[in-house]
Amino acid sequence: MDNLQFLFAGFAVFWAALLVYLLILQGRVHSLEREIGRLEERLVESTEAADRGNEATAAGASERVAGRTVEPSAPTT
Repeated sequence: MDNLQFLFAGFAVFWAALLVYLLILQGRVHSLEREIGRLEERLVESTEAADRGNEATAAGASERVAGRTVEPSAPTT
């Protein structure tokens, strides 16, 4: 029965270490979630920019006739 205090001390150290480990993991998960959010935003932005670039390319291609570039006509008022 003299060693019972060491048993409780060992359990206390174990639970404290487990708590610290879980808190560290929680911080890492939170950090990864923020990083995923930033990457998703960048993906959406780059996709939108690529779509705008494709639309501009398609508009430029439709202005070409028989291998020549058709100049836009001046607006008449």
